[in-house]
Amino acid sequence: MTNPTDTRRDRAYGEILRLDELLDIACVRDEPDRTLFFAAHQACELWFAVILRHVESARDALTRDRADVAAAHIDRLPAAMRVLSGHFDVLSTLTPESFDEIRATLGSSSGFQSAQYREIEFLCGARDPRFLNTPGFTPGERARLVARSEEQSLSRAFVEYRDRVRTDGGLRAAERVRAALADFDDAVRSWRARHAQLAEQFLGAARGTAGSAGAAYLWRSTERTLFPEVFAPGLNGGVVKN
Repeated sequence: MTNPTDTRRDRAYGEILRLDELLDIACVRDEPDRTLFFAAHQACELWFAVILRHVESARDALTRDRADVAAAHIDRLPAAMRVLSGHFDVLSTLTPESFDEIRATLGSSSGFQSAQYREIEFLCGARDPRFLNTPGFTPGERARLVARSEEQSLSRAFVEYRDRVRTDGGLRAAERVRAALADFDDAVRSWRARHAQLAEQFLGAARGTAGSAGAAYLWRSTERTLFPEVFAPGLNGGVVKN
């Protein structure tokens, strides 16, 4: 009888990564600038999927009082956000003419319609119900966002965990998680700022695709926290007190 582990070990690199399938559906056979533009956006969506898994795992760990596991998951996310900012650096190498030419083919589609990114916001705790009405979401994407808005957020899971632990050791563990949340929050703000810079480079004061306010909207978004129950303005030391 074949050992399943042996079968996995014998699989080639491309088979493990399912590269034939991935490259077949990826936009990598277009002209070079369009390939760069779409590959950068597709890569961002892959990273959003990774971040979602880590945020879910961190939240679930807190419900089991495993602050160490939660912090380990969250600690990885600032590095992921730096990789995402790097995709904006690559996009910034496009000429304005090439960017305008690509943008003209997008119609009303926009990164503003990234359902996975909105899922990250909702799952973390930043739940603006207006985003549920974003034009361009498929029924399935809208249903996922509604589900995220109804499930426990990472922000709420942290607050409930912190309120359950009252020993010195428990409070130190809670502070460790809070510090990890703060680092992730800062990394997301930096990523939003890099996005705003890119929008300014190519759009100036013009409106963005999908009718957003472009760079002005993106700069305003840098003021928002992912964790309003933890870092809401005016709270003592940035931590909510019930």
